[in-house]
Amino acid sequence: MPVDPELLRRARDCPQDLRFGEACKLAEQLGFEEVRTRGSHNVFRHPMASSIRAAFPLPLNLQCGQDGKAKAYQVRQMIQMAEALGVLSVRKEDAND
Repeated sequence: MPVDPELLRRARDCPQDLRFGEACKLAEQLGFEEVRTRGSHNVFRHPMASSIRAAFPLPLNLQCGQDGKAKAYQVRQMIQMAEALGVLSVRKEDAND
């Protein structure tokens, strides 16, 4: 499934504004698979996750906030995991920080 460039741009630039459904959709577009839901926790794993286990020992956890939006720190973590997996390239602005 191709990654929606507009959704990815919004996730990178304004993770606090991403709706929960959009975050789940982006996770699936990046190759994450939902493995379980327990309460408000939606847990995703990536088939290549073993290659980044040292940096990210836990699976991706996405939660819906009270406002219907995804939690910004979890969206940022999803982007960082995808970059570490090589699914996304690191943006030049981020690499210079």
